[in-house]
Amino acid sequence: MTKEEKDKLNNDNSSNTDSQAKNVSFFNRLKQQVKILNFKNEKQTTDDENITQADDIVLEEELKRKEKEAKERAFKLESARKKFEKEQKRIEEEHKKNMADRAEQERLEAERIAREKELERQRIEEEKARKREEERLERERIAREKELERQRIEEEKARKREEERLERERIAREKELERQRIEEEKARKREEERLERERIAREKELERQRIEEEKARKREEERLERERIEKEQAEQRRKLFQKKDKEFKLAEDLKKIEFLEKENEKKEHENNLLALNTSLIALEDKIGEKALSINKLKNRNAEKEQILLEEKRLGTLLTQKQILQKDIAAEKKLIEKIQKNLELGHKIDGFKKEIYSIKKEVVNEDETIFKVKNHENKLENIFIAAFTSIKAFVLKYIFKKEVKDYNGINKTAKNIKVKIATSFILAILLSLCFLIMLKFISSAKEHYVSFDDLQTTAVDTTDEMKKQKEAEERAKILEAQEKANAARIDLEAQDEEITAKLAGTFVSYSFDVNREITVNKKLHTFKSANWSDTGDVIEAGTKFTVDKLVSPAGYMMYRISSGDHAGQFVTANEKFVSVDKKNDNFSNFVSRQVAIKFLASQNVYKDQEINDVRVTMSNGAVLNISGYGISKNNRLIYHITDGSFIPVNPVRLTEVNRESANSKNINKEDKNSSNSQRNSTTQNTTQRNR
Repeated sequence: MTKEEKDKLNNDNSSNTDSQAKNVSFFNRLKQQVKILNFKNEKQTTDDENITQADDIVLEEELKRKEKEAKERAFKLESARKKFEKEQKRIEEEHKKNMADRAEQERLEAERIAREKELERQRIEEEKARKREEERLERERIAREKELERQRIEEEKARKREEERLERERIAREKELERQRIEEEKARKREEERLERERIAREKELERQRIEEEKARKREEERLERERIEKEQAEQRRKLFQKKDKEFKLAEDLKKIEFLEKENEKKEHENNLLALNTSLIALEDKIGEKALSINKLKNRNAEKEQILLEEKRLGTLLTQKQILQKDIAAEKKLIEKIQKNLELGHKIDGFKKEIYSIKKEVVNEDETIFKVKNHENKLENIFIAAFTSIKAFVLKYIFKKEVKDYNGINKTAKNIKVKIATSFILAILLSLCFLIMLKFISSAKEHYVSFDDLQTTAVDTTDEMKKQKEAEERAKILEAQEKANAARIDLEAQDEEITAKLAGTFVSYSFDVNREITVNKKLHTFKSANWSDTGDVIEAGTKFTVDKLVSPAGYMMYRISSGDHAGQFVTANEKFVSVDKKNDNFSNFVSRQVAIKFLASQNVYKDQEINDVRVTMSNGAVLNISGYGISKNNRLIYHITDGSFIPVNPVRLTEVNRESANSKNINKEDKNSSNSQRNSTTQNTTQRNR
């Protein structure tokens, strides 16, 4: 039991004891007061009623007895209180003793924990010192091993360089022998090819003659087959036309029967309407008679029952009149509806007849859609017939010449198909004339000069014209020089320069390299990383050391770091330059696990040479890439994870985080092939315009 619990118990006991003492003293006082009051009352009563003295003695004895009992109870309570106080003091002393023992135990425990912590700290310090020593020894051992490994690698590299040198010399000798052997083999093959070509030429001539004869025979067979097919088609068209004509006539007869049925239905409704009107007139007469009879009865002062009976009959007649009026209105609506349907049916039937007559004129049993019978009763193309009619009209009415069989040509021109073809040809001719007129007007406006300007600035205009001519001559000279410079380099290299110029001027990636290259063909150097900034012409066989690989417009260039052309650039195309020595670790493919987002529409290709369009992606599309690399035709391209390729172009593409990318499915080659080709053409045209 804790000290707090003991204190609480003592307080409870003391409060109980005090309350008992208070309760005892209160009740005693209350009893005494009651007794005193009773006594006074009794005394008063005794005084009033003359109570005897014997009763007073008994009352005093009773009071003494009760007072004695109260004293004994107070003594017992006092002894119990003293006993409880002694017990409380004893418990308090025991509690203090226990608290002192507990404080002593806690102090000893704290001292023990402090000693254990100190020992643990010393042990950890010793362990750390031991580990530091072991790590130092391990680092020294690793450094010695690295030094030995480096020496071994250096020796291995020196040995490999020597082996490579010997291998290159051996390969060079073998190449020279192989070259001589190939030259001899080529000479022998050229002779064999010449003889083979002569033999093939003779065989081709014989084959050509045989094929010509075969073609002539086939043409004759095809002509006969076409005539047979045309006859069969004409017969089929005739039968089909007759069948359709019969069907149309049958449909027309059915339609007439339907119209007659509707007319009969309309007449029936009109008869019903007439009968209803007759009934209404008779009913109105009856209503008038009833009203007259009611008035007579009222005037005669007849009985009310008779008047009410007549009024009920009049109400019944009025109800019947309303019903008849509703029926008449319904019949009128039905008649109007049937009349409207009949009119609409007649109009639709008229339209169908008109359409059928036009179809009959356009495609009859002897003609097709694009063929018509001319005045000689022969099938002729509608455009040829239209052109013939236009030609005949011009010769007759404009050039006033005689036209043979003009009436027959004019009769053929009245056919609706020939009229449509004539309208189409005339519309095309008028459009061409209008465009030519606009061209002349726009070209003439460029040379318009007002009269006042011509008078006031005559001298200035002459000077300006001289300057303009000089500028044009200089431009022509520069253009001729550029053409001459371009003509001096290789044609394939010139094509590459032109294509790269059209692609733009952006630079996307650059790489540090260390290589020795040899130029295989006549090429341009470039003063900067720009395909338009041409420099000198370098001959084949020139050697350079290069230190950087850049990608202007997506086409690769080397930066020259040695010689007179240091700081200039040259193409990195493997067709035009070859790498003699490579002292870097850069490969033609760089892994990069990101995604690309399209900023504009762009073609995606199947091959690395960027020739075969697979699909065209629109703005906002995102694709995952595995990296980028250099293709065989010197283009910097992205490698898409599905095996397709796309040229690097930061104007149209941007790299984004792969986690947020949702790669699109671009396996829609069949659906989008035509669209991709059109988009590719549009993109190339836009780049040229830029």
